[in-house]
Amino acid sequence: MRRRSRLSVTFVALVIVGWSVVTTQPSGSALAADPEAELAQTQQQLADAQSAQQSLEAAAARQREQLAQLRSESARLEGRLNAARVELQAATNEYERVSALLVEVGQQVIAVQAHLAELRKQIDALDAELIAVANDIVRRTADLEQREALLEAHMRSAYERTQTSILELLLSADSLDTATTQMGYLMTVADEDRLLADEIRSIRAELETHRATLKEGRRALAVTRRAARAEEETLKQRQAELAALEAELARLRAAAEISEAEQEAALNAALAAQGNVEASVAENEQAAAAAASLASRLQQQANTLAEAVAEARRQQAEEAARRAGAVPGARDATSNFGFRWPEAAPRITQEFGPTAFRLEPPYNYGGTYYPNFHTGIDFASGCGTPIYAAGAGVVVASGQPLLPWDSAYGVIVEHGGGVQTWYWHMQPRVVVGPGTTVTSDTVIGFEGSTGMSTGCHVHFAVNQGGGWANPRHYLP
Repeated sequence: MRRRSRLSVTFVALVIVGWSVVTTQPSGSALAADPEAELAQTQQQLADAQSAQQSLEAAAARQREQLAQLRSESARLEGRLNAARVELQAATNEYERVSALLVEVGQQVIAVQAHLAELRKQIDALDAELIAVANDIVRRTADLEQREALLEAHMRSAYERTQTSILELLLSADSLDTATTQMGYLMTVADEDRLLADEIRSIRAELETHRATLKEGRRALAVTRRAARAEEETLKQRQAELAALEAELARLRAAAEISEAEQEAALNAALAAQGNVEASVAENEQAAAAAASLASRLQQQANTLAEAVAEARRQQAEEAARRAGAVPGARDATSNFGFRWPEAAPRITQEFGPTAFRLEPPYNYGGTYYPNFHTGIDFASGCGTPIYAAGAGVVVASGQPLLPWDSAYGVIVEHGGGVQTWYWHMQPRVVVGPGTTVTSDTVIGFEGSTGMSTGCHVHFAVNQGGGWANPRHYLP
């Protein structure tokens, strides 16, 4: 400010005292051909610098948003991994659900990796912008020093000329025209110096903007890099935990397969001990064909039960509302399909799918033919254990629906949408009959060992559109 005040006083003194007579162009007066254009260019560069600062601030805001999303993704990933750990500690019958969970975690890991890759790209872009800003600061600082030196030379020359009065200038001139020309030239030089001073002020403002941008950009870059390193370390830990869980899952699956093989071998040995194996197999295949035919016939009748199914769902919704205020129980978990487990504490004895047990009939599942296929899930909690309907629906068959091919007692429930649930090998006491409206709180029978059974258990099956589906996809 002091320097600008001295410049103002000097300009006033030049007007009052006058300029010295010079016959040649003053030293250091080599100015740009168009000072106004130079000033306009400088002002445009200032505007560009301010625009760059706004761009960097917007980039920093995007960085913060990306980091928030990344932390949120990591928190969800941690929750999923903890859930997987709990599931892996359960029995081997939880294998399929844990497997699906780990697939989801793997997908989330991929998403976190994608976020990190995007973050690294943004860091590189911000780093490049900051380097460009730093280079601009060096270049414009050199421009400022050059223009300040030029203005200082002009001021020194002007000061020297003030030692000669205007009268001396007039007297020493060859003519009045010459004196007038000299005075006009000096006034022109004064205007150019004023423009030069304005340009110097503009460059200084531009440099201040650049330096503030560089400082803020470096701070934001440092924060982003620290956060990215922390998230990368967290991701490595999660990946290591995921790999450990996958290894544990593989071990559980191997153990389950060994257990299943031992179970199937024991079942085949028991079947052989009974004798007449071929007749039993043939009889079971006939029962399977009869079950498929019955399922198809019941599917065709399903449309007539739409109102009854809707009423069952309304009742189940009321019961669910009542349960919401009660102490949670073993059967309170409900799947997205609206189903609950048919027993309070089921112990899985055989899963859905291909098997080596000879008594299971052949089946074509997913386009693949299997000579022996178990079309449901078997679970056992002890003879006489209550069996509940999996969800709201209407009983369409009960008692011994597959006589004479299968003497087992069972219940078939229609749930609408082409979905039926089958409950087989019940005790021979009929609890519900065709047309009965049921919910997931309705007892429909008791665990038994009727029909072709090796002991008390429930064969729970889901028929979707005439084909057998994995009950795991419908249960919680």
